[in-house]
Amino acid sequence: MQPFDLTSGDQILHQPALANNVSGMNLSVRTDLGTRVEAWRAGPTVTGDQRFFCHGYSLGTFGAHRYTVWGGFLPQVLADEYQTLGRIDNARNVVARDVLVWWLGGTDAYHSAVVEQPAFLPTGALDQAHTTVSSKTGTGPLWIGVLAQDVRQQYRAAAYIEVYRRNQ
Repeated sequence: MQPFDLTSGDQILHQPALANNVSGMNLSVRTDLGTRVEAWRAGPTVTGDQRFFCHGYSLGTFGAHRYTVWGGFLPQVLADEYQTLGRIDNARNVVARDVLVWWLGGTDAYHSAVVEQPAFLPTGALDQAHTTVSSKTGTGPLWIGVLAQDVRQQYRAAAYIEVYRRNQ
């Protein structure tokens, strides 16, 4: 993802814009391939974990650029900047910093989290009962080192979970 830059055609689309009742603004930003997607940036008086939500943490866009990509645009970001390793039950060679995405359907990214410490079943599939992740629900607190299965319980409505790795 590219930094927000008004001189490169990025725009403030809507201000004020609320995310979970937290004040901010909607932005037009670019993926590394130049595709325009929409993101949210917290207002200047917002502090702590309220400044971002799960996709901003999982993609690293909050840490690098201070914005969070909206879930409806996550499929485009993943297509432009990530490779799919497969669904969680058959993905192999998962490593720390890979991203898990909970999908309600084919284009509805429900939640995302970062793999901290993967653990594997004898089949080579990810063991959710022993894999730890960092996860965040909306503008709530960031949880580091929680079990993937516990996060899965919070997002039971998801149809499936996929694993992604950032392109080099």
